[in-house]
Amino acid sequence: MSRWGPSVDGALTTLGVIGAGVVILSVVALQSGPASGNGALSPAGGITSNQSGVPSQNNSNVPGVTSTSGPSAPGAPGTTQVLQGGHVATTASCAAGQNDGATDRGISRTKIELGATVVQSGIGASFLGPVGTALNAVKNQVNQTGGICGRKIDLTLVDDGWDSVRGFQFIQNLVQDKGVFALAVDPSSEGLRIASQNHYFAKTHTPVVGSDGMLNAQYTDPWVWPIAASTVSTMHIMAYDACNRLRKHQFSIVFDSKYHFGVEGAYAFNQAVKRCTGQNIPGYFDPSKGGGCSSRFCAIEAGQTSYDTENKSWNDQCFSSGSATCDFVAFLLEPNEALNFLRNGTMQHVDKGMAQTLFTRSFASSCGSTCDGAMVWTGYNPPIEQFAGLPAVKQYVSTVQSQNPTIDILNQFLEGGYAGMELLVDELKKLGAHPTRDGLAALLDQTDYNDGLTTPLSWRAGHHFANGAMQAFSIEYKGGFDGFRNVTGWVKDPYLGQDVK
Repeated sequence: MSRWGPSVDGALTTLGVIGAGVVILSVVALQSGPASGNGALSPAGGITSNQSGVPSQNNSNVPGVTSTSGPSAPGAPGTTQVLQGGHVATTASCAAGQNDGATDRGISRTKIELGATVVQSGIGASFLGPVGTALNAVKNQVNQTGGICGRKIDLTLVDDGWDSVRGFQFIQNLVQDKGVFALAVDPSSEGLRIASQNHYFAKTHTPVVGSDGMLNAQYTDPWVWPIAASTVSTMHIMAYDACNRLRKHQFSIVFDSKYHFGVEGAYAFNQAVKRCTGQNIPGYFDPSKGGGCSSRFCAIEAGQTSYDTENKSWNDQCFSSGSATCDFVAFLLEPNEALNFLRNGTMQHVDKGMAQTLFTRSFASSCGSTCDGAMVWTGYNPPIEQFAGLPAVKQYVSTVQSQNPTIDILNQFLEGGYAGMELLVDELKKLGAHPTRDGLAALLDQTDYNDGLTTPLSWRAGHHFANGAMQAFSIEYKGGFDGFRNVTGWVKDPYLGQDVK
């Protein structure tokens, strides 16, 4: 099997990937360079932007109401098409600089207003920080070629520090004050979760396109279209692969109890293990109700300076008397949290039985020999080994490096941000001269998509689990970090859409 060595800026998703439990290091490079958008919200929630004025709002296109579009601009003939659910969109072939003007909130004759909450500070910045670079890179590429039907993309990014309350407030500011047409990817999952729980996107008819799949709400909200495999799918796949390919039966998981990706993923991992072994992981408790690190089901909280007590308890349960009673260990942790926990070491190396959810070079190299052979999972084709020569992968690398030549291209969230922004741009192009939010929603709910970075994806009304497959790579560390090695092909989630609560 081929490997890519230290020269490749690999990115091991830092042990806490949002969607894989068993030490699934899914390809996320821990880089956190600030993303520079056209505008950004201030920490207090106000907006600072180099664009003045808020676009006029047009809320006339509501679901279930059939209405014809306004007249096309000269030189931009189009046809009105009634889509599923009564939504209306036009498929217009627009001439350069010609469109139907202000067709909806956030749309003018010259601009398409988009926004996103990002994570440039705080604990999540280690793996989510670079995503803004991908969004800006795609935006710049589109604008440099004339925009979409003569409209340039105006992208406002605001850092919420991965804080749920602040994130929800910033989302409201983007929609109600800035007047954005849609949210682009919106990589800060915590605020997105609160907004979905409050049905905010449905109430305001705000599409969220190309999200990172970290939390369940992204798949159950009819106004959110994730492009990533969910954390739940990651954990399903990790447990299924360990049980069926690796023939493991003594499972353990160490997960984050502060952020919801850990809570949701731990529950799904246990459910998948129970389907395999017929019983819960020893020590299992409902992670949504809290608990500690007892037996093999171990919850820890991000942001602590030490996990000595939890690490000892877990080691005593999994490696008592010098023998491994755990043959598969899943880590569902934020990168720094994972490294801090593992700093105390394990009493015995778990041969081919350790997985993490994040994929970044920083985590892999920092973890050292403890992580040699550990698996990380990703729902994308990363720019390594045989995948590096794929046209779509080469285009991804070229585009993000045009924005930042030193960025960690192996960061799975960076690649997901690029793919999600590309999805939004492609759908806006299909809408043509007369884009509306409801037209975009209807179009997305009929979309079959194959960008070459993932398996073919399809979204339908009531089913937004488009990406349900992942592939694993092992960390190679022989006296030093030696890159990642592909160890599986695409593995489908056998329980897609289940264990979402």
